[in-house]
Amino acid sequence: MMIYYTREGQSLIDLCDELQIENPEYLKKYHQKNNFLPEQPDSILVSGMKVYIPSSPEIRKINGEIRYENKSLYDFPVNGKFPFDFRLCEGSYHMSQVMYSDDTPVAKYESNISLDFEGVEKGFYHFHFSVYDFIKNDAPSETKAVALTEMCMKSIYPLEYIVTPDGQLINVKLIKKVGGILSELEVVKDFFPDQYSSDYIENIRSIVRSPEIISQRYKNTLFSSFMFGAFYRSRLGNWTTSGLYHDCFPWIFDAQPIRFEFRNKLFPKNDLDDQWLKIHQKGRSSDYRSLEDLYLTDSEFNDNAVLTKESVDCEHVAEYIFSREDLSLHKVTARFQNFLCDNIRSEDFLLQRITPDPSI
Repeated sequence: MMIYYTREGQSLIDLCDELQIENPEYLKKYHQKNNFLPEQPDSILVSGMKVYIPSSPEIRKINGEIRYENKSLYDFPVNGKFPFDFRLCEGSYHMSQVMYSDDTPVAKYESNISLDFEGVEKGFYHFHFSVYDFIKNDAPSETKAVALTEMCMKSIYPLEYIVTPDGQLINVKLIKKVGGILSELEVVKDFFPDQYSSDYIENIRSIVRSPEIISQRYKNTLFSSFMFGAFYRSRLGNWTTSGLYHDCFPWIFDAQPIRFEFRNKLFPKNDLDDQWLKIHQKGRSSDYRSLEDLYLTDSEFNDNAVLTKESVDCEHVAEYIFSREDLSLHKVTARFQNFLCDNIRSEDFLLQRITPDPSI
């Protein structure tokens, strides 16, 4: 037994997190058992409060009791890695992105996404991917540009996503024959005879002719990054945080993905019946390139380069929510902030399942 004096703003859950005790009620009982004064810890601790805390051997014994009584607020994975079944990614999702300039909203984009599991081939999972129901600034857009984009995309979808059993997206391919897509795009020209539309359609036609560009463009999307990123292959340490790992996210439109250094944190249940598993992901840019470099198609990341004052400076914070029953993805919320500007550019991202969760 030891005596601990609490810090300002510290909660009982915070203290349990530091001590690695899996249920705060058991720390409260331990304190009450050893305290002969009326001072008792509540969910919010008073700064400087004296709390009796267990030693390391006692903590192991308490956690053993917690697990025996099925009262743990944590679901720790075997060997630190959750066994995600990526076949359960199948479903329909709503995606929204809100862009800000110094906390003032400047644009909002929404769409729905369909991901249909087609089967397993040579050990890889195959999905059909489509995007539909585009909305801009809370209203379906009827502008000519959006109508043109939707007609062109309709001629291309669905695409085929090929995913490894551990959730790595390795390729995106056309399903329709190239000749058929080109013919459909030619028909689109009849609806949009102006030069701008013609140039846009020709650009789409050139992309369709290049399987490498199709694969790279769709792999480098926020949807793909949040559904199939390195997050799923990271491991927890000896408690609730993961080791450091790296991944790239395409937060800046029409630029190359930014490389981040990430760490995850497993959050406790709100109560013993909580059906949702929550994991927070926080990252800081570890990309030596400048913002201008990211817009250059040939500026590849170099592991040996060092950060400078011109390097992109940004932050990524996300919360992933899964069903505890089968670990299927329910929702992702994320916030991106880019500090290397005259004003702070930020973006809120939401990806939420709109079909029933497989476990429900």
